[in-house]
Amino acid sequence: MKAVINGRGDRNRSWLVIKRGLALVRRLLRGPASKESLLMAINSEVGPDAYSEESSAAERAFKRDRETLHEELGVIITFDRRAGVYWLESPGNHAWLDLPDEHLAAMATIYQTFKQNGPDAERVRAFLDTLATLLPAERISRIERQRDVISVELRELDERPIPTRVMIEVRRAIAQRQQLSFNYRAAVSGHKIFLYHEVEPYDLVFRVGHWYLECFDLFTRDVESGEQRQDEHRYLRLQGIVDDDRLQVLPQRLPPGRRPRKLFSLRYRLAREAAHHGVSRHFPDMQIQRQEDGSVIVEAKTPDPWMAVRTLLGYGENCVVLGGEEALREMHRRVAGMAKHYDLLPVEVR
Repeated sequence: MKAVINGRGDRNRSWLVIKRGLALVRRLLRGPASKESLLMAINSEVGPDAYSEESSAAERAFKRDRETLHEELGVIITFDRRAGVYWLESPGNHAWLDLPDEHLAAMATIYQTFKQNGPDAERVRAFLDTLATLLPAERISRIERQRDVISVELRELDERPIPTRVMIEVRRAIAQRQQLSFNYRAAVSGHKIFLYHEVEPYDLVFRVGHWYLECFDLFTRDVESGEQRQDEHRYLRLQGIVDDDRLQVLPQRLPPGRRPRKLFSLRYRLAREAAHHGVSRHFPDMQIQRQEDGSVIVEAKTPDPWMAVRTLLGYGENCVVLGGEEALREMHRRVAGMAKHYDLLPVEVR
């Protein structure tokens, strides 16, 4: 940016103009802002003497800063009269950012992964597009050339979109570390009505194509059973949270840290075919015992036997659950339920 020296005082010296211009662009990269918000951001970053205390002089300097950015760097800052805000129409013809080749490759992978779907895909793509506008043109071309090299399967599988208010309130409760209440539409056939929950929310988790709320379930309530203490960690599908007046961020704060989590034992055998390329690390602290016939026996701990069994069912006939009591009971229930839907004949399956 060129120097602005015209006898108007020290506030128009070159470095101060550059600092004000950088602060202005940085604030607008965050999104549209009023003049007051921009001046506040500039004063906060550059210092209280960034502009004159005299309002007309400050207004002239603010206008000159925008003109200088446009003349020297091609930056286009537009004023929306209806909304009363300035916005960054174009960051100009000079790159504001460059990255190492390995970081560009990472951007290409993320672009490919979220090009159509995925958790928070719209916001991820908007973030990547913002980064790309700040890069030199030849670096953007490098990202484009690498987009089809690697992709990660993160498709969302929910048939119905999660209500916007559900996502907003869950995120807010997690960020503010406050209890959350809601009606829940359970998938269990016995619950034909909504079940009211009050929980301590910990995290939003995306796995197996679905969003889950990781939480400590304090208690539930319905018209049939009344209030029942739960006091257990759970993963609840966001699809099951009902957008009604029971969905509220409660005033009660969460205790420091997280409540201790119970771990359940798990023991299973993988057939040689399932272990041929190595044993997948589905659980932390797995102990693997290799057998002479090529099979393996795995011992592990899991906080969620229901989800553990769901994972192991993916191995089909090549996995047999041998123990933990909870996991074995859940596997028996699953297999018995599936058997009802098939004609199982006492003949060898070829």
